[in-house]
Amino acid sequence: MKLWLLTALILIAMIPFVLKADLTKKLLFSNKGYAKQIEVKTYVLTQEQVAQLFTDPNKEPIQLTVEELNKSDKNYFIVRVKNLGDIHAWGVLSCKARTVHNPFKIPIITIKDQFCDSVICLSGVVIAEAKNSLYPDMSYEWSELYTK
Repeated sequence: MKLWLLTALILIAMIPFVLKADLTKKLLFSNKGYAKQIEVKTYVLTQEQVAQLFTDPNKEPIQLTVEELNKSDKNYFIVRVKNLGDIHAWGVLSCKARTVHNPFKIPIITIKDQFCDSVICLSGVVIAEAKNSLYPDMSYEWSELYTK
């Protein structure tokens, strides 16, 4: 019983050091200004378009209208990220679509001169009403961005 208590106390005593190390890492590598060097593109695509994107990743997908997307059974939120700079970058991108109340928190690791794609299924979600907007309304911001 005493060994268990000693182990628990040691673990509790280590918590401030672990939190401080995480804070130090964030302060040391945090670099939101580097966002200028990262190209981000967002789309809402159909299942067929996603398949085509992965078949030919260098071809730019065509964003369909809200009316066309609402006819599809399955839609996907796509985030394409490309690091145009010279240093390694990673972070968390908060992406929003108009009809989804909470932003998607997407962990991002960039690869220089190559798009890194993230796909989130939006099945069962109405993208928007066609009378409000011709195309899906999407936005993003870097919650966290680090470089090394």
